[in-house]
Amino acid sequence: MTIHPLLPELTGPELTIAWARLEALSGDPHLEEWEDIAAAAPARQQEFVAGRLLARTLGETLGLPPAPLRRAEDRSPVWPSDRTGSLSHCDTLCVAAVGKRSAVQSVGVDVETIGRVEEKLWPTLFTEKEADYFSSLAQDTVALETTLFFSAKESFYKCQYPLTQEWVGFQDVEITRTNQHSLAIAPTHGAAQACHAAPIHTVEINESHVATVMLLRA
Repeated sequence: MTIHPLLPELTGPELTIAWARLEALSGDPHLEEWEDIAAAAPARQQEFVAGRLLARTLGETLGLPPAPLRRAEDRSPVWPSDRTGSLSHCDTLCVAAVGKRSAVQSVGVDVETIGRVEEKLWPTLFTEKEADYFSSLAQDTVALETTLFFSAKESFYKCQYPLTQEWVGFQDVEITRTNQHSLAIAPTHGAAQACHAAPIHTVEINESHVATVMLLRA
């Protein structure tokens, strides 16, 4: 199993983030985990098992004992009491973050294939301000930037949900670029909360894939 560190400047003895190819993440799931996915289609089973195997491996690097990562009724992972984390996968890659709960309040990760966000989807996924920003960009940068903004909203949702248990729609938040490697997020209505304050880190994994990470330390 070949695992690649992701954003090492954020990680340490209490948090690890990495990606791997789905095809490299093969193995047997925990029996309790399999109960959650036994009736699913084979492709979904592969994605589910891959994420759990990567999360288990990352947990072991932090000295955490093996433990099943069950699925809640809302399909979110139920992290053991000693840790928190986040999982994501796209067509060929899987990304996971695992942190010790004493040090990490919440974390959200997302991996996407560049170009999957077509312009016809902009009115659903983005605010008018975001769409105007994309329209101002050079044509050869639009696919990357729209993918990153979409991914950032996914990472934010995954980061805030364990804390709030609240649904956040794509139009409920707005992304702005702060520098080459980070984005900021703000609510489009109502006051900003603590979960909006953290930056969303961006990284280009390769020429076809990007990932984003939002981290709230304890």
